Amino acid sequence: MHDRQDPTSNTEKASWWPTLIVVGLFLLIAAPMIALQHDRGRGRFDQLNYHEPAVLRFAEQWPTPDVSDYLSATTPAYHLVLAVVARFVSPSPVALQATGALFTVGLLVVFTRWLSLTLTRGRQGVVTATLLGLSLIASLYVFSAGVYILPDNAAWLGVLGILLLALRPRADLGLYLGGGAILLALVLTRQSHLWALGVLFASAWLGSAFEPKSSGFHEIGALLTRPALRLSRLAVMILCALPALGALLWFARLWGGLTVPIYHDYMKGPNPATPAIILAQMGVIGAFHVGFWWRGGVTMLRERRGVLALALIGGLAVLVGPATTYDRAAGRYSGLWNLLDKAPDLAGHTNLGVLVLGVAGVVAITGWLAGLDARRRWILLGALVAFAAAVSVPKNAWTRYHEPMLLMWGALASASAVARVRASDRERFVRTLGLIGLVVFLSGITVIKLSTEERIVVPKQSQPSIETPLRSLWPDAWKARWADDTAGPGAGNDAGD
Repeated sequence: MHDRQDPTSNTEKASWWPTLIVVGLFLLIAAPMIALQHDRGRGRFDQLNYHEPAVLRFAEQWPTPDVSDYLSATTPAYHLVLAVVARFVSPSPVALQATGALFTVGLLVVFTRWLSLTLTRGRQGVVTATLLGLSLIASLYVFSAGVYILPDNAAWLGVLGILLLALRPRADLGLYLGGGAILLALVLTRQSHLWALGVLFASAWLGSAFEPKSSGFHEIGALLTRPALRLSRLAVMILCALPALGALLWFARLWGGLTVPIYHDYMKGPNPATPAIILAQMGVIGAFHVGFWWRGGVTMLRERRGVLALALIGGLAVLVGPATTYDRAAGRYSGLWNLLDKAPDLAGHTNLGVLVLGVAGVVAITGWLAGLDARRRWILLGALVAFAAAVSVPKNAWTRYHEPMLLMWGALASASAVARVRASDRERFVRTLGLIGLVVFLSGITVIKLSTEERIVVPKQSQPSIETPLRSLWPDAWKARWADDTAGPGAGNDAGD
């Protein structure tokens, strides 16, 4: 069946142009910014205040870096890689940023190559894969992590690798061993992405031949068939995930928690509004992807109204249950929250913009999932639920924590849906127009933010929201360099942008 086809089997047909265009454009823009040391935006703020001093401190301590406490809320793999460069090549920010950009290149190569392998139908496939790739790098948060010293894209590369492994039609040795290895690297880079283990569990549970005879509610019953076999595959996956789980437990014991000690009292959650803002973001992204999921939406409306009704009821519960008004103290600010701040509130509890966009997000997600084969439908649904649960743990429901994942999820779902059906010229036009609009929209935000933010030139020696002075974890060279300086223009607050 066509919808069971493994995209990796299309290697000879797939064009490399999407990869070359997307990576080439990123490097064309990022390289001058790195060379000229562009110093505006949240990415520059986080580099100067957290990640660059962490890297340089590890380099000074080499070969025995102290990972018991440092200026990053993530596990240290990304920083240790850059510390090797700082120690043995150059500690200059240009060298470190250029090295960090390689993780973004890897992310874009893997992402666009998979899209090209999935969308192999001539020129239209090349255009769609290119635009989907551009929509990812056009994001302020993905692009910033490619220019500045930020661990985000290194972690997103691991997340993408696990998603693509899980989406393969085979639950084989590659899933178990490859998934376990990628999960270990991912947990060592950003511990909060342990949620990706749920994606591997879903793929193992479904196995290589999950093809229910009917969809809708009957599909749930198919998930429970042959329980002994499914549990045995799940047990193998758990065994392969033990190194990642062991690494996380080791760090938790070392730190006395799931973050380094300096951040123990920072961003304590959870935030029940996070799933609501995720649905609202999916409403925005889904509007630009409408040409890809509308067929599935029509199918749901005509044939599976009960499932659609249940999805809308569940979505409304998520959207109206927690407070979704703009509130900095409650972590409901930055990104999309800022755009929706002017929307009216209902009873001082529910932001109307979040509600409307969230309902649109439910419809889009339902349409996307309905357009997929059963195996990919459950894996992508599980990924979205696991991700939303994980990012609800921190206090701050910031767009930058969600947008890269949601853009990748939408692209994977859209490409998978397109690969199953032949589209009319009108559908192809709507798809292309929508993706062009998404690229323009996201790149416009990126350009505005990176060109209008205040300059970030001096690191902060302390931060009101963190009890321990940041300066206490600076590298020795920084303590001498910035001894007489205080946070100057652009020092800012804990801005989510």
